[in-house]
Amino acid sequence: MPDEPLDPGRLLAAPGADEAVSIADSLIQWVLTSGVRIVLILVAAALGSLVVTWLLRRFFRTMVESSSKLTNVAGAVVKRDPRSLKAAQARREQRAETLSNVARNVAHMVIWAVALVMILSEIGVDIAPVIASLGVIGLAAGIGAQTIIRDIVAGIVMLFEDIVAVGDFVDIEYASGTVESINLRVTQVRAIDGVLWTVRNGEIIRIGNMSRGYSNAVVTLDIDAGADDDRVTEVLEKVTGELATDPDWVEIIQSPADISGMLDVDGNRYQRRIIIQAAPGEQWTLERELRGRIRVAFAEAGIDFAMPRFGETLKP
Repeated sequence: MPDEPLDPGRLLAAPGADEAVSIADSLIQWVLTSGVRIVLILVAAALGSLVVTWLLRRFFRTMVESSSKLTNVAGAVVKRDPRSLKAAQARREQRAETLSNVARNVAHMVIWAVALVMILSEIGVDIAPVIASLGVIGLAAGIGAQTIIRDIVAGIVMLFEDIVAVGDFVDIEYASGTVESINLRVTQVRAIDGVLWTVRNGEIIRIGNMSRGYSNAVVTLDIDAGADDDRVTEVLEKVTGELATDPDWVEIIQSPADISGMLDVDGNRYQRRIIIQAAPGEQWTLERELRGRIRVAFAEAGIDFAMPRFGETLKP
């Protein structure tokens, strides 16, 4: 009997009952084996992330508490200033929080990357060629992404050497302001005008940290050349003495005022300079307060400030 021609309709027809049952059995079998394992992998990855987050937070919290106890014991023996101890404690907490955030982000990426590879294996993807391909791609990407690698290395060094932490007021050449975020690649700084600057860690050559230890409030005065300098000294000593004993400023001022002698003398004026050590980040507030008090005290004592010379403009 001659071969019958193939009927396209038969090819597109629904599979038979036996074939349908076989497909359903295979699907159920896959769901009960690989499907369950995929769900377990996802649950394990989620739980692992939670556990790692808790452990890292606990580790860094314990590190801060242990360091605080050692510092308090050393402070009791050496009689360190309580204000410096308080500042050191705040610094340790900032550093621990920064390191904790970075460590958690890295741990989460590793956990979910491993989970993704395991899921691909369960789906039926041969992960050996994938891993080999990823290795080649990673090598090529590493050669082409040297800048990113440099940023990451610089970020690690910055974090572990405690050069800067979240909350510090810094000058990183490209921007000045309060550090809002640090990760392994970039540092974000909020400027005084509200602009959020993002700077790659590898591009940071120098960092001026104004939140480390103490800051100096510096006020330079242009005084009329005819003023009695002894009287000027008397007024400045009185103003700085009253400021140092003011309850509102006791926690901010960290040293007695350093009042200079005559500076930059010319025909119609001379300069005096006052330097006061202040708590980190409080120098500008202290400078404003000091200028205001000196202005009032000079007016009461009849001491005149120098007029600007020809071509000069008054500073705001």
